[in-house]
Amino acid sequence: MPIVDGKYEAKISTTYASPQEGIDEIKRMIQKSRRIRISNLPMPLLDEFKPHLKDKDIMIVLPQNEAPTEELEQLAPIATTKAKIYVDYMGQEANSGSVNFASRSFSIIWSGEKILLVSAMEYAKCAKCLLETFEGGWRYAQKW
Repeated sequence: MPIVDGKYEAKISTTYASPQEGIDEIKRMIQKSRRIRISNLPMPLLDEFKPHLKDKDIMIVLPQNEAPTEELEQLAPIATTKAKIYVDYMGQEANSGSVNFASRSFSIIWSGEKILLVSAMEYAKCAKCLLETFEGGWRYAQKW
């Protein structure tokens, strides 16, 4: 942890001003990263990420009741969650998905095809823990 003005300082998370700003940051991270883990994202957002995912070390867990397209199966190992994964977002039930990188983990709150909120955990220990959570979810997901 760096010392700034004689005090320890660490930025641990970001909540983006707009969902699009967060999605644009995820796309930048995808372009720079080799290893990416994606879980429970709406299919239209996954389609938006597909062109950037070629030649990457990727694993994808699709939302409950979704099936992979041929194109997705060509990109990465695919599974579908068997669990209902959701959050209470301002009093309404919404889905929670993630895009995990080695040093940053993005949380995406969505309902239907609408992205409601994008935030990122930037604290390395938490990002590693969230990546381990993905690996646990992968073990219990339905493989394709």
